[in-house]
Amino acid sequence: MDDWPELTIGEVARRAGVAASAIRYYESIGLLPEPERESGQRRYDESVIGKLAFVGVAQSAGFSLDEIKELVEGVDDREGMAAPMRSLSARKLDEVEALLERTKAMKGWLEVAKECGCATPDECTLFPSRSDDVPAGPFSLAVIRVQGRSCRREL
Repeated sequence: MDDWPELTIGEVARRAGVAASAIRYYESIGLLPEPERESGQRRYDESVIGKLAFVGVAQSAGFSLDEIKELVEGVDDREGMAAPMRSLSARKLDEVEALLERTKAMKGWLEVAKECGCATPDECTLFPSRSDDVPAGPFSLAVIRVQGRSCRREL
């Protein structure tokens, strides 16, 4: 039996459910090792499927490609991936908590907005009024609670 890896980039892409261009990109940034080549064509062994699955799971958990690269480097290191996994996960949990708070604010705002009957932003509590002390910088949603009344501002 031949010692050359058998899988072409197209076969790897099909099996892993990713685009061939993504595989080439992962190689270019060092996330995947450069494959062997046969007559100029990339040839992979089966282990690349597991590596792509690792990348996919980490992306689904919210890790960026740079963060995933840290994890992969940890796997290849004698120390393993435990320390980078703990550190990155703790940081990612903080990001997710902030995202959940923003999502709650969005949900509350949208629940009120779906019942809005205001004709202009000036009469609607969902938007800052001209007389409000509006801070400089990016605007954000406030959690709006309207019970038993519309979002119409008392003018």
